[in-house]
Amino acid sequence: MSREIERIVTEDVVPVLRATLREATELRGAVQVLADRVDRLTGELAEGELLELTKLAARVVRVFETSHTNGGGRR
Repeated sequence: MSREIERIVTEDVVPVLRATLREATELRGAVQVLADRVDRLTGELAEGELLELTKLAARVVRVFETSHTNGGGRR
């Protein structure tokens, strides 16, 4: 019975644990990237740069909407 348990652990449990650890590592990396971006945006917000970026984005949206509203609707 001990060999059967060893086989199950080796063939079934270990691969699942390795895959889980690999996914956890990838997730941790993605969360770190997100945290870095949030830190950067927080710094920009504190410096007023985010406000400028928001104004620029709003201008782009207005231009886009105007071009599609004023006969710019090509298909």
